[in-house]
Amino acid sequence: MKAGAVVINHNGGEDLPRCLEALRAQTVPLDIVLVDCASTDGSRALAERPPDGVTGLPLAGNLGYAGGANAGLAALSGDVEAIGFFNPDCFPEPGFFAAALGRVGGDAGVGGVAARLVRPGGEVLDSCGQVLTPWLLRVRDRGYGRPAAGAFAEPAVVLAGCGAGMVYRHAALVDVAVAGRVFPDEFFAFWEDLDLGWRVSAAGWRVVYEPSAIAVHRRGATAAPGSGRLVFRRPPAVAAGILVNRWATWRRNLAAVDFWRRLPVLLPADAVLVLLVALRRPAVLPALVRALPRLRVAWSQRPAVRRRRLRELP
Repeated sequence: MKAGAVVINHNGGEDLPRCLEALRAQTVPLDIVLVDCASTDGSRALAERPPDGVTGLPLAGNLGYAGGANAGLAALSGDVEAIGFFNPDCFPEPGFFAAALGRVGGDAGVGGVAARLVRPGGEVLDSCGQVLTPWLLRVRDRGYGRPAAGAFAEPAVVLAGCGAGMVYRHAALVDVAVAGRVFPDEFFAFWEDLDLGWRVSAAGWRVVYEPSAIAVHRRGATAAPGSGRLVFRRPPAVAAGILVNRWATWRRNLAAVDFWRRLPVLLPADAVLVLLVALRRPAVLPALVRALPRLRVAWSQRPAVRRRRLRELP
């Protein structure tokens, strides 16, 4: 299969050259597109003067992960059959794409591959595919923070891959595009990976965790230092976007019966979450108000999205 990779960069700093080098070192041929979203830390130079084997796409503004991924996808040649999407702080091992393409090429029903992402040093897991918690509908990265040795060693069907490093069949992406877009541009960043996997899974494809597709992910590279949930350490606009994108993902993908059954739990749980974020970061509230129009967009897109009951999804 002909494969491509899209790296979405915004101020990736010293991570970006390492990410590109890891992609250039893959054991299978790879078309690489580096999308730079108006970086100001010097890393934009790599998109303006890309290394051999990399196509640079310096954008005039910061479109976020979602907009950058759409732009990079459009820049790939039309005969690419599988595409990987990467954050600059994700460094795939040389056999990453060979393992992912083995799953996609070996089973016509596989629409996407969730990678085995580990933290630097390889001793702690970061993500072995994404699923939703049953009642609160929160994204759970399988294995997050657990010791890597012997854990999640077998393939499994999951709902989505973590957007830091994931691979999708091009035909599956075309199948689930909404208004011609694979990723919702208005999401900017966060939840776009779960939203994509949910759409792919609901359309009848499978997203499969492949334990031999391994990459190192330095999660939280764009968050402020500290401990606790990352949402509390993001810039206000990003933290607000995480909350609204969560709700927009429900509006696009959640079957009505699943929503109404869970509403008595979801409503107070999310009210408490918003309160906690606002108490720690008051500037999140006006940013939250500015982001709310995303919900109207998500509702308008709902008829174009196929939906299944949650019990039919991983």
